Amino acid sequence: MNSSLWKVGLIMFVLSSGGCQESPPAPSTEGTDSKQAQGHEPDEHGRESDEHAEEGQHGSEGHSEDITIAPEALEGHTFQTAVVERRLIREGIQATANIKPNEYKLTHVSPRIEGKAVKVIAELGDLVKRGQILAQLDSIELGSKKSAFRQARTTMLVNKTNYEREKRLFDQQISSEKDYLDAQGAYQQNLAAYQAAFEALELVGLSHEDIQGIIQKKGGHHPLSSFSLTAPQAGTIIERHISPGEMVSPRDKPFTIADLTSVWILLDIYEKDLASVRVKADVRITVDAYPGETFRGAVVYLGNLVNPDTRTVEARVEIPNPAGRLRPGMFARSTITSSGSKEKKVLVVPQDAIQRIEEQPVAFVEEQPGTYEKRTVTLGSEDHPYVEILTGLKEGERVVTNGSFYLKSVLLGEKLGGHSH
Repeated sequence: MNSSLWKVGLIMFVLSSGGCQESPPAPSTEGTDSKQAQGHEPDEHGRESDEHAEEGQHGSEGHSEDITIAPEALEGHTFQTAVVERRLIREGIQATANIKPNEYKLTHVSPRIEGKAVKVIAELGDLVKRGQILAQLDSIELGSKKSAFRQARTTMLVNKTNYEREKRLFDQQISSEKDYLDAQGAYQQNLAAYQAAFEALELVGLSHEDIQGIIQKKGGHHPLSSFSLTAPQAGTIIERHISPGEMVSPRDKPFTIADLTSVWILLDIYEKDLASVRVKADVRITVDAYPGETFRGAVVYLGNLVNPDTRTVEARVEIPNPAGRLRPGMFARSTITSSGSKEKKVLVVPQDAIQRIEEQPVAFVEEQPGTYEKRTVTLGSEDHPYVEILTGLKEGERVVTNGSFYLKSVLLGEKLGGHSH
């Protein structure tokens, strides 16, 4: 029994000795779990990804407005700069403007009789001369009128011959007075019918030459129902609403012709500026299509009614446009000045230093040759060839004039390509 008790005691001693030993600490996963929760997983070498740090660097670079042009890219391009300075300029009234055709030189072309378009010759944008054929039409009604004219003329000639014969016989006392008077009445009746048929053709637009061609049967292989739609004036086809096979009536306007050698500039003058605007006031017009270029004209009409929605009055400027560079529909900016306009000394740059990007005026400041900074600016009055700078530039800085459009193209190209400067 003593032996059994000794063995039990030995076993308990061994177990208590093993429970007092410390186990080695398990690797801590707290940091790893935290990083995984934030999206930072270690790579196969135990290094964290630098993805987020790199994204932050690219994001800050995206705000840079600097443009650097490599020396080899500058070859073939001439850059000129001008100093931002203060000058005296005449104050002017700024107004938005739209270019329209000169409505005094615009014609809607319509046939005088309903017909079916057989052949359409003139195209949209064509330059046409007065009398030029625009389309060939076919009209059953016109064919009937021409046929009636021919018949009336033939009947009139027969009755004329009979009348002249009866008149001779009556003068010789061979024929009775009744026969003479009957022949005279028939001739006069048929002459009136002939004249009515002649005038009916004139009413549908046929000239005396055209009618003479019907008499002499000069129509060739063309049927009597065929007729031409011609240009009543020289100009440009700005609208075309006709297709072969289509029925066209006098109510329709298949063609619109405009003489674009002069155009109208319609200005919206705010009510508060009306006192400073007069007919014959000088107006300078600029458009985005020709940066740095100014077109000049004068106010020829000032409206009598104020638009209740915009509180503006319409003013009209007529500008010569012999080369057709100003196109109807263009948006323009205008500056109205007069002999009584005051002068002020303000910060200015040449107008050709200003470009427009996303509808915002910008200038390119030269930091050093080949490095330029894009600046968004706020413009004030214009006094050709200068424009007032309200914000965005400082006196003494140099801005690019000749070459600014090239820098704009480079900047837009980089944005489309998704590159930073």
